[in-house]
Amino acid sequence: MKKNALSLLLGGLLMTAVGAVSAADATDNWELNVKERTPPFSEKGEWKDAVYKPLPKSDVSEKWNICVLFPHTKDPYYMAMTYGAVTEAKAKGIALNVFAAGGYTELPTQISQLEDCVSRGADGIAMVAISATGLNRAIARAADQGVPTAITGGDVTSDRVAARAQGNWFDAGRMVGEYLMKKHPKGSDSVKVVWLGGPEAPRWSKDSADGFVATLKDVDNIEVVKVIWGEPSKAAQIPLIEDALLAYPDVDYIGGIAPAIEAGIQVLKEKGKTDIGLLSSYTTPVVEAGLRDGSVEATATDYTAAQARVAIDQLVRLLEEKPVAQDVDTGFGIIDQESVKTHNRALSLAPEGWEPYFEVK
Repeated sequence: MKKNALSLLLGGLLMTAVGAVSAADATDNWELNVKERTPPFSEKGEWKDAVYKPLPKSDVSEKWNICVLFPHTKDPYYMAMTYGAVTEAKAKGIALNVFAAGGYTELPTQISQLEDCVSRGADGIAMVAISATGLNRAIARAADQGVPTAITGGDVTSDRVAARAQGNWFDAGRMVGEYLMKKHPKGSDSVKVVWLGGPEAPRWSKDSADGFVATLKDVDNIEVVKVIWGEPSKAAQIPLIEDALLAYPDVDYIGGIAPAIEAGIQVLKEKGKTDIGLLSSYTTPVVEAGLRDGSVEATATDYTAAQARVAIDQLVRLLEEKPVAQDVDTGFGIIDQESVKTHNRALSLAPEGWEPYFEVK
């Protein structure tokens, strides 16, 4: 089923290639600790620990053509996803294009992009879905034409999805909460936390906040004084943090989405405050730099780059009719100021100085 690489614009949003993968980056010498569910996608399925290893390039028989669909590529999170996807494609010697819908509100664009990918000859689709139900018909039509879809973010209710590789965002909040519990065990001094949750509508941000709040609900000495929702940009988060500091002047921690933590670094520095800890629900280059210079205490990571690599590998395995773990929880981990020294950065972020590009030929 070898097909020609996509070279046309889809919805006017095909990204231009501006860089290249180095030989060191484009290897299949990586692995990730995951959980695999059997049978896949079943609520009654059993989750078991596993180590995910990619299919070697020597086992790839054709130059498969993969479309990757993201809500947008405007922030470091999706840059890390893009890095993972293009790097895995390069490692396998396949063709790949990344398309951005333009935002979480652009469901019609994402549907059109998926349909156009299929009509232009894509062999497989990897995507972070904008809608839980709005893409189901397009996914089913793709499956009817022999084009599998792998989900690497967002909730999709379709029973025609071929593979999943994503973490549970509840775990992101839970692990940050557990970090606080270890630092402030029962019987120690009481502390207060404000959580900047990001946009309230998407499932990932709601789940992350719920995980944090639920973990600390019955912890007497750690109080979540407020969950504050807002746009997921540093500029939008700055006034929210400033207002929170006025409303809760005795707060000990600010936690939440990475843009809020990036804003917190700036606001606390400007105000000369050194007694408030910052905790992030996911990792960006600025957050990681904060761990290294001491301005951020800890961050969760969903191994963003590796998550995208898993999704591409799942599709290639399906196309090659090789054994595949179809339902994978890529999980979350915690990185603090000590473990950042040994953390495998390439699992979470693009390398420093990496020039983004969105096509592999």
